[in-house]
This record gives sequence, structure tokens and C-alpha cells, in this order.
Amino acid sequence: MAFILLVILIVLLPAHVAAAYDPLSVPNNRFGIHIVDPNDVADAAKLVNSSKGDWGYVTLVIQENDRDIGKWQRVFDTMRALHLIPIVRLATQSEGDAWKKPYADSGADWAKFLNALNWPIENRYVIVFNEPNHANEWGRTIDPEGYAHILVSYAQLLKRASEDFFVLPAGLDVSASSDGRSLDAAVFIQRMLNAEPALFDHLDGWTSHSYPNPAFSGSVFAVGRGTLRSFLWEREYLKQLGVTKKLPVFITETGWVHREGVQTNSGLLSSDQVGANFLLAAAQVWTDPDIVAITPFVLNYQGLPFDHFSWKKLGSQEYYPQYGAYQQIGKLSGQPYQREKYSLEHRLVPGSLVAGSTYVLSALLKNEGQGILSEQGGDYSVELVTTPPFLAVREPLPVMEPGQYGTMKLHIETPNAPGVYPYEVVIRHFNRPLVIESGTLTLVPPPSIEVRTQFGWKADSNTTSATVLVYDHLTLIHKVQGVAITHGKAVVNDLRNVIPGNTYRVVVLVPYYLPRQTIATLKPDTTPIHMPRLYPVDFNQDGSLTLTDFFALLKLQPNFIASLFAGN
Repeated sequence: MAFILLVILIVLLPAHVAAAYDPLSVPNNRFGIHIVDPNDVADAAKLVNSSKGDWGYVTLVIQENDRDIGKWQRVFDTMRALHLIPIVRLATQSEGDAWKKPYADSGADWAKFLNALNWPIENRYVIVFNEPNHANEWGRTIDPEGYAHILVSYAQLLKRASEDFFVLPAGLDVSASSDGRSLDAAVFIQRMLNAEPALFDHLDGWTSHSYPNPAFSGSVFAVGRGTLRSFLWEREYLKQLGVTKKLPVFITETGWVHREGVQTNSGLLSSDQVGANFLLAAAQVWTDPDIVAITPFVLNYQGLPFDHFSWKKLGSQEYYPQYGAYQQIGKLSGQPYQREKYSLEHRLVPGSLVAGSTYVLSALLKNEGQGILSEQGGDYSVELVTTPPFLAVREPLPVMEPGQYGTMKLHIETPNAPGVYPYEVVIRHFNRPLVIESGTLTLVPPPSIEVRTQFGWKADSNTTSATVLVYDHLTLIHKVQGVAITHGKAVVNDLRNVIPGNTYRVVVLVPYYLPRQTIATLKPDTTPIHMPRLYPVDFNQDGSLTLTDFFALLKLQPNFIASLFAGN
């Protein structure tokens, strides 16, 4: 009965599967920034991962004529190293003062390109274009129905390529009016839903451009549509339209213009005042539990038309005070899921070891996942789990980026009791376990070797002063002195620290005879070893045949010399 209940629990319990996960289900650093130049990611990291923050967000744009896998993989690799989460907004190409309308069948090319990249984390956040309620953003036309069809098509193609894609709609300009050049956002959303009633079945979240209007200069405390709280209006409006799906909110554009720019505009807020507003917004507005990310516009823009939005000073490496203010905001250390995958060149733990022994086990490990395996920051750990526990000490792993190799080394001490022990080799990331090897380990009693040899051409080979050496490659692991060889046979018992099934070099030393050796595969019990004949020509007992052996020979008695070669 207990077994049946266990099976039912295993089946019913939720498990993390290969699909986009709720980013609010894990510790999440919601603070981010919008960039237009991938070269700004280092400064972005200093901004969004400040004040105890980690794994902040960066919204960036990829145009269809810039789908260079090598280039963007390097960008993603840099973001992975800096602990930045990309939110990718798709774009076509500019045609004069407008953006080209995307082709309905271009989604397949986007899905192929984006799926070819190794993203920094499991969730692949993709925004399907930008503010299509503006004619200039959609080929100089306003077409909510056409946008809805493309949004559904792109979402389906992305999900077909990988369930890790987290598909977001374009952010709308909620302050725009219906004047022929733009369409009221409420009307745009309504017409999208009329065209695609199941639209939100294909989306994973909601994108909001919650600017403090009017003129990007509104109060932090203003409420309703066209304010910092526009996302709340959007959420309520979707409910009125019958959308019941919980939609995590991504505020990918927000922020104030400041008076500093190509030309100073004294009618705008100073950058100091903008910085103070960001501090207030973080404390008063961006605390909503549904918010995943806030990426204000824009970190660096060195000219018209967005110079008054730029956080970076024009023609300078310095930033306006709002950068420092944003850094001061207390942040969380995010713990996003990363696809963890590793492969071992061979099994780390052999199937059989010797009880009461110590070992250094090693295997080449390849990182085939998304994370940078490193124990320096404390995010990763490696352990050997056995029942009952073994004494195990691991050497720190080298830093391993995706695609790289490193050697895993484990120092263990086996218990004295022979038997069968289940085990797992586990890598933990944010204390999430990943088993990279498992099985059962059989501990056998210390084995022995039975050495057979012959001294010269003697009829019977006997001594009480032999030495037996056992090498693991070049490492001496056993030196047994005073071994008795009787009738050409010696038994060496209690061999610990060896691995049954592995090959070892066994050396026999007998005074006045040159050392002899052989390679043998050790059995779990007794291994017979046939040593080549020992030649009595090491008269100076230095382990080799040299000219000095001749001078040593002259000092020995003839009868003794003859006894080394023949007789009993």
C-alpha cells in the first residue's frame, strides 16, 4: 500500500519540466535597464546588479538584418558571465522615419535564429515588435488585426522551436490618441482580441510601456492611464475584456526625460530630480507582486531624438545622477533557472572498490548547459551522496563555461564493512540538485596477489627478504618488505587503495637479482602473477646492471655467486 501511495505522489507532484517557467516563482531581481548598444552590457550590470542585486534584466533590440549568430552568442555569453537576463525585442528595418512591417512568414527565420543561441537562462524572453498602435512602427499603417495574426503565428513558431521561449506582446503607447497616425491602445487591444479570441493562450506575460506622462515628465504619485501606473490600468482593462489568465508584467520602457541633452531644455526636470523620482518609483510603484522586470529607457543614447532620455552623459564616460540613484535601490539576488547539463568522459565512481581504503577518483567533465560552473561565488557545489555517508572531500572544480571541460576530483575513504552501497554524484546550483551519476558501489575485502617467479636457474627459489612494489602508473601505492618466497611463490595480502579491475605494475626485488616487473589486472580476490625469471647480476644491489657490478662481483665468494645461479 505504501508503495502505491509513493507512486501516486511521484506522478502527482509538480516537477520542473522543459517549458517556460513563471519568473516570479523564484527569487527575482526585477530591476533592469533598456540598452540600444550591446557594448553597454558591462555598465548595465554595474547598474542593475548593484545593492546586493544579481541577475537583473536588460531589454535589447535585434533587427532582422542583424541576425548574426556569432555576434549575438558573444553578447549572450557576456551577459551570462555578468549575470544579466536578456529581454529581446524583435525589430524589422527602418525605412526612412518608419519601421518596415514584418512579413507574415518571417517568424520561422526568427525562431530558427533565436533557437540557435545558447541563452543565459532557461526562459527566453522575446517581445514581438514594438508599439504597433503607432503607424510608423508598423509600415506606416495601423492594423491591430494584422498584428494579432502575426503575434499568434510568431508565438506558435517560437514555442514549436523550444518551449523555453517566453513570448510577450509588443508594448503599446497607452498615451496615444486615435488621430490617424496612432490608435488608442484600448481600441487596439479590443480589435486584437476580436481578430484572435484565443490570443492570450499563446502569450506568457504582458509588456507595458508605463511612462510618466504628459511629456514623459509626470508625477510619481499620478494614477491611471498615462502614468507610471499604466500597467495597472492595462491589467484592469484586460480583465474587463474577459482575459482571466495571470500575466506577469514586464515594464520594458519607462522613465523621465531630463533637461540635459544636445541642447539644454530648462523646462524639463534635472537629472538629479529624475534620480529622486526613480527612488520614489521603486518604493511607491514598482512594488506590485506581478512585476517581473522594469527596464527604463535608455542607458546610453548619444544624440537625437532620445538624448534627453540617455542616462549616460553625451560625449563622456560618466553618467547622470539618476544612474547612481538607481544603483542605490535595494535589490534581490535573483536565482533564475538555468539548464544544467553535464557529461562525464567515464564514470567517476568505479563499480567496485576495496573496503577500508582511500582513493582519489577523477573524471573529465563537460559543461553542456547554460550556466558557468564555478564554486567561487557559492552558487554551485558538488557532493557524493552515499548511504551510509562516506568520508569524501572534493577538490574545487575549475571555472567551466558552456562547452568547456574540467577535471572533477574526489577524495574518498571507504568504510571497513564490505557490501553494496547506493550512491549519487550531485551538482547543486542554488541548492537545486542535478544527479550526474548514480549507481551502486560494491566494497570488497582487501584482495591479495600470488607472485610466482624463479631465481636464475635454481631448482628451488626461496628467500625471506624479497620486496614487492605495487604501482598505479607512476605512483607507488604499496611497498611490502620482508616478503617470503617459498618454492618460487609468495602471497601478498591486504592490498588496500586498489581498484579491482584496474591494471597495476607489480615489481619484485630480491637481493643480488635485477628487479623484474609485470602488468596485472587485479581481481577482487586473489590475482595470480607470473613474474619473469630473475637474473643474478645486480651484485652492487643498486637495481641496475652497470660497470660497478663487475667490481662488486670481485668482492664476493665464488660459492655464493654460484648459488645465485643454480642449485637449491
